[in-house]
Amino acid sequence: MADAAPAHPGTTAAERHACLRLLSYGLYAVTVRRGGEHAGFTANWLTQVSFDPPLLALSVESDSHSITFIQATGIFTVNVLPRGATETAGTLGRRWAKVPDKLERVGWDAGPNGCAVLHEALGYLECAVDAALPAGDSTLFVARITGAGVLREGPPLMMSDTPFKHAG
Repeated sequence: MADAAPAHPGTTAAERHACLRLLSYGLYAVTVRRGGEHAGFTANWLTQVSFDPPLLALSVESDSHSITFIQATGIFTVNVLPRGATETAGTLGRRWAKVPDKLERVGWDAGPNGCAVLHEALGYLECAVDAALPAGDSTLFVARITGAGVLREGPPLMMSDTPFKHAG
């Protein structure tokens, strides 16, 4: 790997943040479980990385409550939220320390892998972690898609559909 280029000396943090906000992101509800305990969070750093085998990458803040579930069990479910599900995304986006019952504030049933499938989801992807690596203040998980379901048709929720601002 070549040495990384130094940051352009004229670039400000505000310019970097503004440009990063131009990247398009979906907004997803990721659910986890450990035994009988369930949790969930909003994620926007998620992408498909391979067709064969079907893999995706998910970035999770390393100090989050839910990351301990993923590390312990190696599984999670990605719920694709529909456009208009801003309230659900906002609820699940709150820190567990402030709102420990946030998953109980949305309707869900346990999916085949035991993680929550939200009633309002367009569909879901069940995932099993193949690899994890530190990535700054987050952990990047590469996971196999082990199950999926389409629940209804409709456009997915995008970060640009919401009033939320990611720090960048």
